[in-house]
Amino acid sequence: MSRYLPHFALVFALLCNAGANVLIKYSMTRGASGEGKLSGYLSPLYLLALTLFGLNLLAYSWSLKSFKISAAYPVMVSGGYLIILIAGWFLFAERLSVTQYAGVGLILAGIWLVVR
Repeated sequence: MSRYLPHFALVFALLCNAGANVLIKYSMTRGASGEGKLSGYLSPLYLLALTLFGLNLLAYSWSLKSFKISAAYPVMVSGGYLIILIAGWFLFAERLSVTQYAGVGLILAGIWLVVR
């Protein structure tokens, strides 16, 4: 089990980072009661997002003790992008073009090449 803890820490960091970004988008577009108001920055969702960013920093830092940054960072960024892509589709009705979906396929191929 302890052998896999760095892997779990990296996945946890990735999920915290993606979750924080989604919460910020939500709190700034749907949760805020007006544009340019301080209320969006003080909403519970925004504060939760900041907490998730903090947890991301701790978990990612810890996982770097065991992983090469040249492998961990691409997994972190690419994996987070894929999670945010899915969240954007379902939560914010964001759609991509065919070319952009081809790019997503290249990202997946790149992740596979980096982690093998």
